[in-house]
Amino acid sequence: MKNPFSKAPRLFGVGAVLPVPDIEATARWYCDMLGFTLDFVLDGHGSVVRCNVGIQFTIPLSGFDPRKYPGWTYIFTENIDPLFEEYKAKGVTITSDLETKGHGMREFQIEDCNGFKLRFGQYLKG
Repeated sequence: MKNPFSKAPRLFGVGAVLPVPDIEATARWYCDMLGFTLDFVLDGHGSVVRCNVGIQFTIPLSGFDPRKYPGWTYIFTENIDPLFEEYKAKGVTITSDLETKGHGMREFQIEDCNGFKLRFGQYLKG
């Protein structure tokens, strides 16, 4: 039987959009501290990229506080140990140390310059 989904669109990435009070300062921090490259800053929006990961910034609604946001952005990676050491050496705020989790991931979490949580994870071979 032929697969009915063989011509279905394939998803290949996702990008976070974070509301921040200062787009240029945030983009600069992501470039300097996290190794991203500036994509653009234009008309109340900005974007940075590293490899296949894009993060966009926009002006927040009044009263929005990232430190009160309960979620986080999860970024999948390979070779997580050198990435952790890179961020540690740059003085990035690490809120959860690098560790191997029972669900098959090796991961750590940081807090960005605005209080957003970013979690980086690597699938373990099994």
